[in-house]
Amino acid sequence: MIKAFLFDLDGVFYVDDQLLPGANDTLEWLQENQIPYRFITNNTTLPRKQLTKKLNCLGLKVREDQLVSANYAGVLYLKKQGFKSCRLVLKEAAKADYGDFDTTTDVPEAIVVGDIGQTWDYPLLNGLMNQLLEGAQLVALHKGRYFQSKNGLTLDSGAFVAALEHAAETQALVVGKPEAAFFELATQGLEGQAHQIAMVGDDLINDIGGAQKMKYQTFLAKTGKFRPAHYQKSETRPDHLIENIGKLKEYILSKDLI
Repeated sequence: MIKAFLFDLDGVFYVDDQLLPGANDTLEWLQENQIPYRFITNNTTLPRKQLTKKLNCLGLKVREDQLVSANYAGVLYLKKQGFKSCRLVLKEAAKADYGDFDTTTDVPEAIVVGDIGQTWDYPLLNGLMNQLLEGAQLVALHKGRYFQSKNGLTLDSGAFVAALEHAAETQALVVGKPEAAFFELATQGLEGQAHQIAMVGDDLINDIGGAQKMKYQTFLAKTGKFRPAHYQKSETRPDHLIENIGKLKEYILSKDLI
């Protein structure tokens, strides 16, 4: 029996700033049945407050305290390690969460890498490599390979993290999905054992693979970055396959999962 849900956002509840059918109906049904849920996302472009506002503007009924983002996890990690300074490879808005750190030094203790869109270039990568060789810790908010955009699948920041790892002969500390620490952070305070928690996502690696390592039940939505050809080739298989988030209630009731 499922006692709590974790939901990915982009590709599951919305695609290209368009809310998917049945998104809020599903949340309302969970609330009516007193089943708790949280949203976990590898979004690194906005601080939690602004991300919540964006989601509300899209029409999704979500509160800030229900949202756990990779950007927020990065802040928690730096504080846990006692770092005082860092270089932020983030969009300007996302930097707001890192106000407690010195981000002006040329010799940072850590380099935090998230999504900066198409502004990656050789001088930036070269400068980061040299700071890593001087001892900075590489912190990747996630290592996503690609994401869904209106133009199709688009290269994500994980590709540039891999380049830095190779060049500087280092290994990034990853704080977002599919890391266990991120899932543990997201489930704090939720009742039930691991097999009574369900993860719903559109990413076989970050959502499904990561959750399976935690022994959660997994639901793969055939929206967002889902591609039939990729699914057929993958060795990762979800426990459940659903057409979209709007079909979750019907599927759960048909399988008597709550």
